[in-house]
Amino acid sequence: MTTDVWKGVSAAGVSWSYDAEASVVSDDTPTLAQPSIPVYAARGFIPYSIEVGADYPGFADEMSKLLSQGFTDLLAVGTCTATGTAQPRGVFASATSNPTHTLVTTAGSIAGVDLRKHWAAVPERFRKNATHLVSTANDAVIRGLGNNLAMSDYSVNLLADGTSTLFGRPVVISDYAPTFTSTTGGLANQAILTGDFGTGFVVVQRAGMTVELVQHLFDTTTGRPTGQRGWFAYARHGYDYVNVNAFRVLANA
Repeated sequence: MTTDVWKGVSAAGVSWSYDAEASVVSDDTPTLAQPSIPVYAARGFIPYSIEVGADYPGFADEMSKLLSQGFTDLLAVGTCTATGTAQPRGVFASATSNPTHTLVTTAGSIAGVDLRKHWAAVPERFRKNATHLVSTANDAVIRGLGNNLAMSDYSVNLLADGTSTLFGRPVVISDYAPTFTSTTGGLANQAILTGDFGTGFVVVQRAGMTVELVQHLFDTTTGRPTGQRGWFAYARHGYDYVNVNAFRVLANA
């Protein structure tokens, strides 16, 4: 994109109707929404001495890898839990406009009956393209439901390539998704998020990450060079829900 705010158009769909012969068709005009996603600037900076730059073989390449990995980590954390305040909003961020919660039977505990209720709460039109997003710890709990030959609660086919599935849909495991506890507020209130990311959550960005060399750094007191240079990296992007109805969250409250 080329602006500082992404603006889209969304609709729940057109409501068809049955009408009598030769009668006036009902007004089935869809209700249009105009979701928008602001773009934020992410930055990284690595200062180094002129001597290190001269004596360290491949220093520039190594620093570029560090900056790139740091940017990837920022997105991995942010798309899960970024708050939406002075930064993009992640899928687990605590906000009133987040998806509807399906409640577990016992706070802080995930049972097979809870997962089935959670899956049933996802609107049918979004199930065929749904993906489950869950923390590593929560995924281990869900896998444990397959013990004692309760085959219907298995989340992975042990004969396949290791890709987890639940109710026939893929499971994405992230260390940055919330670890579920018995709390009734905040991120730890949420156990697993399921929905159609392709239509319900959008990531927008300007040009990709840019890295520039700052030739000299200056002392803030004297204004004289310090004998240092710096790699300055920046990227501009945003992400947020555009259709929260495409998702459901299993939670305590």
